[in-house]
Amino acid sequence: MADLVSIYPLAALSGGLLGSVIVMPLLMLLASTLRLIAQPNARSSHTRPTPTGGGVAIALPVVIWCAFAPVPFGQQLAIGAGLLALVGLLDDMFDLSALLRFVVQIGVITWFVTVAWPDGGALWQLTVGLGMLWFVNLFNFMDGIDGIAASQAILYCVGVTLLTGAMLTWLESLVWMIAGSCLGFLFFNWPPARMFMGDAGALLLGLCLPALAIELDRGGYVPLGASLVLLSVFVFDATWTLSVRIITRQRFTSAHRSHLYQRLASAYGHLYTTAGFVAFVSLYLWPLAWLVTHRELGAGWALAAAIGPLVLLSFRFSSGMTSARAASSDLPNREVDT
Repeated sequence: MADLVSIYPLAALSGGLLGSVIVMPLLMLLASTLRLIAQPNARSSHTRPTPTGGGVAIALPVVIWCAFAPVPFGQQLAIGAGLLALVGLLDDMFDLSALLRFVVQIGVITWFVTVAWPDGGALWQLTVGLGMLWFVNLFNFMDGIDGIAASQAILYCVGVTLLTGAMLTWLESLVWMIAGSCLGFLFFNWPPARMFMGDAGALLLGLCLPALAIELDRGGYVPLGASLVLLSVFVFDATWTLSVRIITRQRFTSAHRSHLYQRLASAYGHLYTTAGFVAFVSLYLWPLAWLVTHRELGAGWALAAAIGPLVLLSFRFSSGMTSARAASSDLPNREVDT
C-alpha cells in the first residue's frame, strides 16, 4: 500500500496540471456562450471585458480526484467543495443574490465540518465552521488581480510539502493535485491574464485550503500556526480592510477596490504586485512557517512577524479607506489593464 500511495503525488500533480491545461482553452472558447465574461465594475481591477470562470479548470480535477479517494475525507471534500464550486459557477453566469450564496455557504460548511470531524465537539466545530466561512469569502475577496489567488494556493501547497517532506498519505496527493491544477490555470491567468478564476475556483479553494490545514494539523504533519503563517497575507489583507471599512462607517458590503493588494496593483501594476507577493511568501513566510513547525518560534510570534510588514504597508497605502482618502496620501497611480 505504501508503494501505491507513494506514486499518488506524481500522478496527482500530472493529472491536475494536464486536466487544467486541457479544460482552460475549452472554457475560453465557450465563455461568451456560457455568459462567462467579467465586465469591469467598481470592485474589479481590469478595464475591459475578460473571460472568467477559469476556476472550473481547477475544480474539475480536484473534485474528481477527491471523489475517488481511498479515505472518507476525500469524498466529503468532493461534495462540499464541489457544491461551492457549482454555486460559484452559477454566480459567475447569472449573478446570484448575495443572500442565496451566503445561505448555501453556511449549509455546505456546516455539513462538511460535522461529517469530516465528528469528534471535534460542538464548540470546536462552531469555531472551525466560522473560520472556514470567513476564509471562503476572504479568498473570493482576494481574487482581484491577475495570478494572485492561484499563486497563493500553489505557494501554500509547496510550502507544506517543504515542511513535511513525503507524508506517504492520500493527503499529500491532494496537496499536489491542488498545486498542479492551479499551475495549469496560472498559465492563462499570470499577468496579463487571458482568463479570470471566477467564483467557481475561489470558493472551492477557499474551502480546500483550510480543510487541508486542519487535516495536516490533526495528523501531526504541519501545525495550524504554520499554515496560518503561509496564508497570512490573504487573511490579514481581507480582515484588515473589512475592519477599517466598518470602523470608518463605510458601506462595507458594497463593491470597492481598497484592499492592500489592489492599492499596490494600482500603483505598480498586476505583474509586480503578484511577483512581489510570491517573493514575500517564498523568502519570508516559508522560513517563518519552518520555524513554527520545528518549534524554533512560537506561532503567535511568527504570525506577528508575518503581518508586521503588511501593517506598515496598509498604513502607507491607506488600505480600507475611501478612494478620496487614499488619493490624499500622494500615492503613485499606474492603473494597468488586465
